[in-house]
Amino acid sequence: MAQSLLEQMAGQRVYIDTNVFIYFLSRHPTYFEASSVVINACAESSIFGFTGDAAVAEVMVGAYKKADPTLAARFKLFFSQKNFLTIATHDGQTFDAAAQLVAKGGVKFIDALHMATAIQNQCAYFVTNDKGIKSGVHLKVLQLEQLLVH
Repeated sequence: MAQSLLEQMAGQRVYIDTNVFIYFLSRHPTYFEASSVVINACAESSIFGFTGDAAVAEVMVGAYKKADPTLAARFKLFFSQKNFLTIATHDGQTFDAAAQLVAKGGVKFIDALHMATAIQNQCAYFVTNDKGIKSGVHLKVLQLEQLLVH
């Protein structure tokens, strides 16, 4: 199943939600393997990985909570790799689109901001482990567990 999903995403713009990065960077016992599939696909340029400034900030919170400058530096280095990931900024238009998604769909604002950023950057797929994020007209949502290799 994971291979066929990767094949579907091949050559596409794929937005990666914060939780995927957290699982990968923390080597989460359940989701590390699935998150690795996505991260490796970005690194190999088989998919065009996108995320937003907000996702990077959310990931950085963990390092800052631990007051661990080495961990913070490692995370920053991870996100600054060349030819790996496009980190989109959130402009006024993106915030407005996010507000509209919240108003229409009852999704949390941060999730709406990620979704709006994905849509604004013409991403075809959105990979997450957040069950509250659903596919829509402009975006196919894949749950991380769908990429678990069995």
